[in-house]
Amino acid sequence: MNIIIAEDEILERKAMRKFLEAHFKDITIVGEAVNGRAAIELALDTNPDIILMDIKMPGINGMKAIETIQAYLPDVQCIMVTAYDSFDYAKQAIKLGVKEYILKPGKKNETIEAIERVKKEIEQVNKGKKEYDYTVELAKQLFLSKIIHEEEGLEELQQELYPFMTSGFFLILEGEDNTVVSITAQQIKQWTRDDVIVNQEQGKQVIVQCMSERHRDVQEVARLKKRIRLECGTSWFIGSGNLVHTVEMLSRSYYEALLDVQKQKGGTVETEQNDQNILVRIRDAVQEGEVQIALTNTLLLMERPANQALKEELFYLVKQVLDKQQVHRPEMTVHHINTDQQWYEFIQSSCQRVIQHYQSLNSIERAKQWIDKHIDESFSLEDIAEKASLSPAYFSNLFKATTGENVTDYITRHRLQKAVLLLKEQKYSLKEISYLIGYKDPNYFSRVFKKYYDLSPKQFQKATLKK
Repeated sequence: MNIIIAEDEILERKAMRKFLEAHFKDITIVGEAVNGRAAIELALDTNPDIILMDIKMPGINGMKAIETIQAYLPDVQCIMVTAYDSFDYAKQAIKLGVKEYILKPGKKNETIEAIERVKKEIEQVNKGKKEYDYTVELAKQLFLSKIIHEEEGLEELQQELYPFMTSGFFLILEGEDNTVVSITAQQIKQWTRDDVIVNQEQGKQVIVQCMSERHRDVQEVARLKKRIRLECGTSWFIGSGNLVHTVEMLSRSYYEALLDVQKQKGGTVETEQNDQNILVRIRDAVQEGEVQIALTNTLLLMERPANQALKEELFYLVKQVLDKQQVHRPEMTVHHINTDQQWYEFIQSSCQRVIQHYQSLNSIERAKQWIDKHIDESFSLEDIAEKASLSPAYFSNLFKATTGENVTDYITRHRLQKAVLLLKEQKYSLKEISYLIGYKDPNYFSRVFKKYYDLSPKQFQKATLKK
């Protein structure tokens, strides 16, 4: 913890220095000031944690010096040291936010206690700042993740972190021949006035997102890219996305940066010149819900000359994929998609729908497993839908579309299959079997069983015995 001693009397300064060095091992005295002006200059130069300030000094007095310092360094804690026990001085000190007021000659214990109290307050403030900074950094990483993975809740996070956003863009850095790349947000912030989020994946790729509240020239993206290359060397591939002005467009800037890197590396995205190969890659990526592959190849397709025919072919390829998987298509026809951005959004939306479809299928499988496990219990459609994290109506329709039978029929079939096994064992009464398969009314169980097998449970059991 750094401290300044501001005192015009040399003997007082030396005595205070000796006292502090003897009693506080965690304090560093970064300077001494002989008057108010010197105290201001020293504080601005060293940014201390604490200032021990004498009130009566030549030129600018201690009160005025504190007022000036706090205008520039509001977090600095000040302790007034004075021989004047004046109520007016105390009032002024409180008004300036001075935490402690020590009278000369100060008692040793009182001085120690005063400094300890201020130290403790500084530590608490610093702890709170660290926790806040950590929370903000987590929120920024989540914001970045939502952009890359096309997740919900992006707008809400943007309002929390960047409510006045006017522009943003992405850079992606990769090392040549799989060399490790490393750069921090603090480094990049030296070269731009904007806020920076950096995500580094095991040294292989660095994702840089820049966000700004000001209107920027597109040349600023190129300048930052050039500055990073100058500072970090030429052994890095640095891809850049376009400058965008809405949060919805940020994902496109990311994929543009990714495509730029792939082109520099001379990978398949650049060297595969066959237009049909690009279409097939997009189609296959949509089918698997591979957003990154689908969108980078879509951006590549947009760069092709006379690409309208290719786009129309792509539309029908994607349509076939969605129809085959029984995925609801985006509400548009090929004639309604005119701009590159609309094509980008069409592929983006198609991928998202496929992903949601797969997630829904997983939900149905979870629901079926839960039903089989709890087949001996009474439960409702609402109970099952809750386990699948879906609304009852949507779950019911999805279950029918996925399995070919409604939920009630599925449950009945599984209960009766278990009943058949129990009847064959001949260990249980009909009432016991009824309870073991989730029916609390044996008569109802018998009616359902007969409707399904054209035999009552007893008749079925007798027929089984004869065999």
